[in-house]
Amino acid sequence: MYNIVMFAHNEGKHIVNSITSVLDSADENLNRFYIIANGCTDNTCAEIKKIQLIQSAKLSLIELEFGDKCNAWNHYVHDIADDSSIHFFVDADVKFVKGSFGRLNDCLSSNKIANAAAGLPFSGRNQQQYLNMVKQGRCLFGNCYALKREFIGLIRQKSFFLPIGLGWIDSAITKIVNRDLEDIPNPKEGRIVYDLESGYHFDSLSVFSKEDRELYVNRIVRYRLGKHQEKYLEKCSFLSWPRILNEINTAVLNDIKTNAKWFNLLDRYFVVKRIIQQNQKLEKVIKTQ
Repeated sequence: MYNIVMFAHNEGKHIVNSITSVLDSADENLNRFYIIANGCTDNTCAEIKKIQLIQSAKLSLIELEFGDKCNAWNHYVHDIADDSSIHFFVDADVKFVKGSFGRLNDCLSSNKIANAAAGLPFSGRNQQQYLNMVKQGRCLFGNCYALKREFIGLIRQKSFFLPIGLGWIDSAITKIVNRDLEDIPNPKEGRIVYDLESGYHFDSLSVFSKEDRELYVNRIVRYRLGKHQEKYLEKCSFLSWPRILNEINTAVLNDIKTNAKWFNLLDRYFVVKRIIQQNQKLEKVIKTQ
């Protein structure tokens, strides 16, 4: 049996198609399908509730006030995940190849040393590059991947949490999966498996759409910030990663301001702007703890 958890933040435009795709792609081994709507201010939750009226048996909506994917991930892993053998993590803006969940479930369940299964990208201008990264065990992508129950148990046992405010989440998850959550320099072999026929596809962004252009820039800025944050996280053991990245964000901000010539315009303007906005939100989270 397996669970599927979908993370959604203001995905009213795509959520119905993604949910429908999940339900069409799943098989009889699906136990529960959770959707964690984090910090949504659009019609995402309303659209989900409409589908619940028809598909109420296995579909559960969880609403979190704070909009942060790492916070949603931590909530599922530590507070919701049950004893299902496999747990799939998917995004709310993609569609899935029919039968993917069943095949990946079988693929991961039958492999003794693997911690995770990666869905393959079947669209996108960088498709071949990303395919190679998955096949070489170098990356899991948040669009679609699965973790074994035993690995989630290890995460709980060691009290590992993804830092709230992290920009490059896929890289962090890939690292802990490939190293069994151990602080070793090189990844272990065989921790990520895949199935050649299983994965996801998505609609390409349009340069003629203002919304798509803003989404693309936001995504690039998030990854850029994540790479800067990663330099600081690499100095720490996995289990000593900070729960909230406000202090690391401040350190990155100081790096950019004091060494401006070593950073490009994207960093000096957009990343700086994102850090300032994000730290304001993170300060509110700290006050509620």
